Amino acid sequence: MDKLKVDIIVSCYNEEENIIPFYSEAIKYFNDDKYKYNIVFVNDGSSDHTYDVIKELQNSYSERSDISVISFDKNRGHEAAMCAGFDLQNPPGKIPEILREFEKGADCVLLRRVKYSHASFIKVMTSRVYYLFSQIVLRNKNARDVSDFFAVNYELAKTVSKNYKTRLRFVRSFVQNEAKNIHFVNYENGIRNAGVSRYNYLKLAKLAIISELSRSKTLREIYKATKENPVYIIDDSKTKYI
Repeated sequence: MDKLKVDIIVSCYNEEENIIPFYSEAIKYFNDDKYKYNIVFVNDGSSDHTYDVIKELQNSYSERSDISVISFDKNRGHEAAMCAGFDLQNPPGKIPEILREFEKGADCVLLRRVKYSHASFIKVMTSRVYYLFSQIVLRNKNARDVSDFFAVNYELAKTVSKNYKTRLRFVRSFVQNEAKNIHFVNYENGIRNAGVSRYNYLKLAKLAIISELSRSKTLREIYKATKENPVYIIDDSKTKYI
């Protein structure tokens, strides 16, 4: 029987120190003979050596998985890159548990934070206030305390790609809108392996505003992606698909 394919999408922005540690940690869990793993690194316009490190890994150190790389011409933001959190705050060790939920019939698996081990008090409180405001005042029914560390099956991925061709994007909301059978896996947010978060409070506020605006079908249509004004642009000179 052919193996089921699992694509792990990893958004990278100035994360040269984290590429190898992430890969070394992730492949520890690629032991199930039922699955064929492919890690898709999306270089989100990094200005450091992130792309070079990915290419070195691709050419020299690949084991037990395939490695693909897509490189943007400039930084487009993690929503464009569909990040799955690879700074080791979102543990690759949850991958087997995620796959078990798909075997139970899930079309979407959301990773739910049950503890913020290393987040500041202010960040935790602002996050909780936002979720309460969004759910109570704005009637947003999306799940609380979930992040961009999530998984979808192939059919759901196709549906979201087809129905949400917009530059006003909040992917974690889109997948919840379209999913028919959502399962949850709990995890504890850990400490970063290296580097610092690129999200300050201003960027987080902007993301919160976009997340609410993206719920409007009218606004999504106004900001519809076109060939002339796409969601992102790929620098073909650096892009290689395997």
